[in-house]
Amino acid sequence: MKRLELTPVEIRTLRDMGIFHSHPRTRMRAQAIVRLNQGLTLQQVANEFAVHLNSVEHWRQRWNKDGLTGLYEGHHSGRPPKWNEAQQQALRDLANQQGGKAGALLRHIRQSGQQPSVSVYTIKRYLKSAQMRYKRCRYSLKKNGTETPLTAPEP
Repeated sequence: MKRLELTPVEIRTLRDMGIFHSHPRTRMRAQAIVRLNQGLTLQQVANEFAVHLNSVEHWRQRWNKDGLTGLYEGHHSGRPPKWNEAQQQALRDLANQQGGKAGALLRHIRQSGQQPSVSVYTIKRYLKSAQMRYKRCRYSLKKNGTETPLTAPEP
């Protein structure tokens, strides 16, 4: 396999990306491409970064195909939601009507028996995605740095 050839501008960009990028995997990929440019083999780079040889080869292929954008993290779809959009809308409507905490909403939903069972954390996640948050009421004065006496000072 021939050595990966990079321009000085690409090397500088990859080195900066390998230091300053916000995502650690993208930093690692950028550093690996620089190491391949320096003449290291795929196996040496794989050993240096403690990854499989196929991962480094995949990074090199993506660099050759897509350039800098090939080093970025792809989309991870994750698990599909347990409730469809109509069921989540029913939860939002219930939260708007009754209010309360996620546990109380979940108990009310379980009593009705209409929705598939989910955990309290799933209810919280659905409500958070709808920009709904539970905020407790404060029963004491908030401290703002300036002391204000509750009674008149003694002369």
